[in-house]
Amino acid sequence: MLMSAIIGHRGARGLAPENTLKSIELAAELGVRWVELDVMLTRDQVPILFHDAWLNKLSNGRGQVEKFDFNALEHLRVLAPRGAKDRSSQPLATLASGLRLIQELGLGLNLEIKPTCAEKDLITLQLAVQELRAFPGLPLVISSFSDQVLAEAQRLLPDVPRACLWEELPDNWHLQARALGARSIHLSSLYLKHREVAEIKGLGRELYVYTVNTKKQAEKFFSWGVTGIFTDYPQRFQALSATTQYHTPFGEPV
Repeated sequence: MLMSAIIGHRGARGLAPENTLKSIELAAELGVRWVELDVMLTRDQVPILFHDAWLNKLSNGRGQVEKFDFNALEHLRVLAPRGAKDRSSQPLATLASGLRLIQELGLGLNLEIKPTCAEKDLITLQLAVQELRAFPGLPLVISSFSDQVLAEAQRLLPDVPRACLWEELPDNWHLQARALGARSIHLSSLYLKHREVAEIKGLGRELYVYTVNTKKQAEKFFSWGVTGIFTDYPQRFQALSATTQYHTPFGEPV
């Protein structure tokens, strides 16, 4: 098992501003042992933890992330999610600051390479890898929608597990996964079919599903045999989190 059965989606996205240090801390307080975060680049190529190519939806900023140097964004505030009890915003986090906190908290990280545009796939990965090298031993899985990114990750960090990230399972998924040496498949809960779980597991891959926010959904998918789920609300699955294992550096099974 590469990760744990319950993974905090962008930290604890339903409770705190996503991809922020506060979101990571809150996920850990709720018993999560792994978090999923997104990395992209500013104009001056600083790796930051952010999901959208545009600032408008998630922050008090406006415009495209790639149009701003980091010093123009460091005072930006990431907004609290709708319905959160704590409505306070949080500072934008760099990848480096997130990695330091994750190491301090003893968490594992699923890092999604989330370039602002397709042309920045590889440079986003390469600069993220430079930051990751300062944290040897950090439990880590790299995921991406881009085959090019995963192929480059295989070259740069061959010992770090890779995950193919898709909304729907492609017909030739097993060929892509084998070519990329991917040990895990990450799929949307909206399109996952029962038969696909057995197919993926039968060919030796783990399967993690995003984004699962109700116990009813979780019970269904675990009954199908999925390895784990990404959730915005880790507090809903604390009992399960407390009983799940997590693993040694770079996903090598215990």
